[in-house]
Amino acid sequence: MSRIWPSVACAALLSFAPPRGRFDLDVQKSKVIALGKSHIDAKSAFVVLTDEFFGGKVNALAIQMYAAPIDAAARARLLKNHRDDGGVSRPGAAYLVLFLDKDNRITQVNLTYIIPGSTVVRTVAYLESDIAKSFSDYRYTDGRLHLKSKGTYVAGADSPDEKLTLVWDLELDEAVINRVGASKK
Repeated sequence: MSRIWPSVACAALLSFAPPRGRFDLDVQKSKVIALGKSHIDAKSAFVVLTDEFFGGKVNALAIQMYAAPIDAAARARLLKNHRDDGGVSRPGAAYLVLFLDKDNRITQVNLTYIIPGSTVVRTVAYLESDIAKSFSDYRYTDGRLHLKSKGTYVAGADSPDEKLTLVWDLELDEAVINRVGASKK
């Protein structure tokens, strides 16, 4: 664990530009999600490279974007455990999980949208054409993630009990905390 801390501390300090993100949810029909429109304007982000999914067989970039700024105390908690974001996620948060192949190319993207009273999780891209369309401006090298993405996910055609739309527009260039193997230690 001690070998991780120097790189974690350096990566946490090296954000070049503030992240920008807008996430919109419009629920027209659902038996479990509150109907109506809402949005999240992200003011901060935290990015982790992790192998916590699929029994450690797949690496993923977990992008956590928050409506609230990440203060020093929240950053310290996130550095210890990237899931410990209760205070900063209360006003709203959006999580993108970019599943990667062995060459760090995106193979699938899941989006989690959280506002008080509602959490929506959807796979928003898994076909090469969808990934190329919505996530073409992506670079992950040397411990940094650069991502500009705009996209729309529409549910309803395949589910008669649900009609919702998720829209996102984000831009970030963030240091990535490498947590691959951390859960095994």
